Amino acid sequence: MAVLGKPKSVTCTCYELGHTWTPSCLRASTDVLVEVLKQALKIYGTLYTVAGILKKRDLRYFKEKLLREIAQSVLFLTTNGTLFISFFCIWRKLLGRFFYSTTGFVAAASASLTAILLERKSRYASCCRDNRWHVGAHIVDVWRYDAEI
Repeated sequence: MAVLGKPKSVTCTCYELGHTWTPSCLRASTDVLVEVLKQALKIYGTLYTVAGILKKRDLRYFKEKLLREIAQSVLFLTTNGTLFISFFCIWRKLLGRFFYSTTGFVAAASASLTAILLERKSRYASCCRDNRWHVGAHIVDVWRYDAEI
């Protein structure tokens, strides 16, 4: 029978493991914020503009809705990217060291949950559809709460 031991920890600092270009966690977060913001504007600006042209949207859409949709999606992507490195450092400072789960999964889950709350509600369905496709393609497994183990 396997016995679970203490969680494995890593004794590195977040400077040595996560943001090697600067020792400051705040500076690392702002550096990531600037870069992710630039890339998100390129991605979503192009995506929504081309989609509006291909769907033959009227001029009213481009004047009233386009910038708001771009801004909200840019906010989502920027929040997700920036908060990942921020939560990476925050979890290390809260726990005193890195554990294998906090170096990636916990930081990413914390950042993603926060960012999803900022995303447009109309995008929730596409996220759900993608998750169902992953389950249907047997890429991920779903545990049913009513099934016996």
